[in-house]
Amino acid sequence: MKRFHWLLSTLAALVLVGACGKDNPVPTPPPDPDPTPVIPPEPEPEKDPLALWGLKDLASACGLMIGTEFTYGEYSDDSLKVVMKRDFEAVTFGNEMKNDQIVTNAGQFNFTRADQMVGWAKECELKLFGHTLGWHSQQQNDYLVNKLVAGATDADEAAALVRDFHKKWVDAMVGHFDVYGWDVVNEVFIDSGAWRNKANSQLSNNYHVFFWGDYYPGGPKEFVDTAFRTAREALEREGKSAILYINDYNLEGGWAHGKLEALCQYAEGNPDVTGVGSQMHTSGDLYSPSEMKNMLERMVKTGKKVRISELDVASGKKMSQADIILDVFKQYLDIVPEAQRGGITFWGVSDKNSWLGANKQPLLYNSQYLRKDAYLKLHAYLLERSGLNKK
Repeated sequence: MKRFHWLLSTLAALVLVGACGKDNPVPTPPPDPDPTPVIPPEPEPEKDPLALWGLKDLASACGLMIGTEFTYGEYSDDSLKVVMKRDFEAVTFGNEMKNDQIVTNAGQFNFTRADQMVGWAKECELKLFGHTLGWHSQQQNDYLVNKLVAGATDADEAAALVRDFHKKWVDAMVGHFDVYGWDVVNEVFIDSGAWRNKANSQLSNNYHVFFWGDYYPGGPKEFVDTAFRTAREALEREGKSAILYINDYNLEGGWAHGKLEALCQYAEGNPDVTGVGSQMHTSGDLYSPSEMKNMLERMVKTGKKVRISELDVASGKKMSQADIILDVFKQYLDIVPEAQRGGITFWGVSDKNSWLGANKQPLLYNSQYLRKDAYLKLHAYLLERSGLNKK
């Protein structure tokens, strides 16, 4: 009997334990925490646009060739090479392709110095522009242009001698150099629009001056007609192609509307002319956005390539250099159709080598090859316009 009561007590205890287990389940322990918590990655640092793109990359993305100028005394500078490779697509030699730099006193052609510069430009992957085949200054008047004419018996013989010399010069230059364009004639009008000659040109610097047109029976126009025809024929004979420019200064000046119109009318009337060039040596006191617009619109109407060939902006009080350069590029890109863009070339790289003098501060780099405000603002503008920063 005692045994029976013991079994009943044990069963009751087991039932009680089961009931408690249903009402109060044993909690499941939480999983072990992750020993290596996930940390969000650091965002990549924003890349410096100045390090990513040079001016030539941005300009090219905008459908524009950007160039510069340098002379023989500069090209050994390593700082210049860095800038050239990064920022410019094309180059013009300031002096070394001019007549008095290549023609010797004996009337021969010496290309040694120019060829050294061509080699250096190729190292920098620069396209070459030819400057210039016809200009009243820097002609080799130790040979022919003065002495030969002085030895002629009459005006007809003098004209024949001038024609012969000029043809030999153009043929030699076109044959020797591979360029994408030539300044065939330079500064052949005065501000009123009249053809330039000895009588109407008051020159403060008579350095190797020779007015070719004064020795042609038809005057300056006949010389210019001949110059373009001779250049075209030389290119055809050599199997080469190049844009043939008529180039002048003050075209953006309100006081020289006559010159602008004369140059554009001449270009429209001569199929051998395939480009019109404006030097654009301006300043903070002279520049006028409305005159810039007027010039570009008139040049575009010629149907020829439109080139700004020698841009520099001297310091002044009315407008800053940076604002002027930005306006030049903006108007050029807005007004000149891409098919007519011959490019924009700065007349130098560093202020220290400018023909105007470093004190005028006319270029994109200071005398230590440091980027100036004009450079930084131009870079930012071209970057935004190109859209490369959004790709």
